[in-house]
Amino acid sequence: MAEKIKLLFLGTGSAIPTKRRNHPAMLLSYKDSNILIDCGEGTQRQFRYKGENPCKITNILITHWHGDHVLGLPGLLQTLMLNGYNKTLKIYGPRGSKKMLSLYLSLFVNQNKINIETHEIEEGKVFENEDFLIESEKMEHETPALAYSFIIKEKIRLDKDKLKKLKLPSSPLIGELRKGKTIEINGKKIDGKKLIYKEDGKKISFIMDTVLNKNCDKIAKEADLLVCESTYSDEEEQLAKEHFHLTAGQAGRIAKNSEVKKLVLMHLSQKYEVNSKIILQEARKVFKNTELAEDLMSFDI
Repeated sequence: MAEKIKLLFLGTGSAIPTKRRNHPAMLLSYKDSNILIDCGEGTQRQFRYKGENPCKITNILITHWHGDHVLGLPGLLQTLMLNGYNKTLKIYGPRGSKKMLSLYLSLFVNQNKINIETHEIEEGKVFENEDFLIESEKMEHETPALAYSFIIKEKIRLDKDKLKKLKLPSSPLIGELRKGKTIEINGKKIDGKKLIYKEDGKKISFIMDTVLNKNCDKIAKEADLLVCESTYSDEEEQLAKEHFHLTAGQAGRIAKNSEVKKLVLMHLSQKYEVNSKIILQEARKVFKNTELAEDLMSFDI
């Protein structure tokens, strides 16, 4: 069985937090990787509310350096230092991230007690290992901004149940079966192609603060899940453009154009604290399989 991706929404609000929604932050967990996407004020408290340990974080992806997306970083980093964080924390962000992180670290002492690697990225491949890769695309906001995709690679698997029925002795030739090759054991030919199957890859895309642009469709293309900002209603399209944000309908169009399987909206303006269904309904007019994210909700994908 394929291992699941767990996505935890730690904060789903926008510039001003509300009783219902904290500043933006999401934790994506897959195998031994725990990737924090943005780190708004109060993020480490949200970890505690959910019973998660912030020291499990392995990477941080910053979409942009506006306060509602990063003001939780100084406190989070200090907590990691005080708790003996012993990994190398890899932080990725847009142009200017090294300077900004240096300013944040200067806000408190003990800044050299953990190892931090800061990577400024533009677009394309951000990180890759044998299991997954992370890609980015430039967005259009008031400051350098990025969208990200987390992509699990397609894999060829050996069907263990079928293999067990063959009662084969332990042999290096089993590795050849995994490659789909035909082998011979004890005079018996076995076709590896009949024992292997394809495990599909998975993709989760994250689009935060931006105006509508061609890279939105590009980063989200055929995602299993698209998490997208939806700060304004469709009636406020001009206001959204002036403030470099998306409307609910625009988020729906990105999902539809990109042929994603599911759309989840977040980064709602505080004005929709009570009537957030307006945002949901507008997006669903364009793309039916849409949900509103709530703080501390999670998805297994």
